[in-house]
Amino acid sequence: MMQHNRDRNQQTVISNEWLLTLARVTAAEARRKRQIAMARRERPDFDQLARWVVARCKSGLEQAIRDALTERGIECWCPCERLRLPPRRRKPAIVVERPLFRGYLFVRVIPDNEAYAGLLRASRLQSLMGQDGKPYLMPEVLMRQLLLSAKTAERRHMDAGDVPPMSDMLGKQVTIRSGPFADFVVTVCQSAL
Repeated sequence: MMQHNRDRNQQTVISNEWLLTLARVTAAEARRKRQIAMARRERPDFDQLARWVVARCKSGLEQAIRDALTERGIECWCPCERLRLPPRRRKPAIVVERPLFRGYLFVRVIPDNEAYAGLLRASRLQSLMGQDGKPYLMPEVLMRQLLLSAKTAERRHMDAGDVPPMSDMLGKQVTIRSGPFADFVVTVCQSAL
């Protein structure tokens, strides 16, 4: 009888410890979700209060982390350049996108500690650039210039394959306006590529 009571008491202690552990884990997960929500774009007055910060991540994972943050509703930007790698070993040439700033991402959040903690918990970011635990806020003018230059560079380097075919122009004669063939009159035809 005495052995049976001792076993029951021990089970009660174990189940109480388990319940306490479960409560701690649940509270930590709720805190994590609240912090991640503080970094999201859906916060009230986000457009007026949000600022850009620079986040550090493992080199080579910039685009994967950008996609994960975007999926969670956190505004993120990773400027990339398109490179055409030459053909190798009878394989065709490939076009790859490579980040301009390897190991860094630009993230837009409302500048407060909850949002910073949520940002770091939401992804595999290593840290935020700053000093004494306070991230540097990017100047708005500089970020506007970076975003604008990235958009114009993207338009400027657009591949011919990305341009939709203009079937109504096929066979017509046009005059080239700029470049080394300026003032040449040519006939539009479909590319064999």
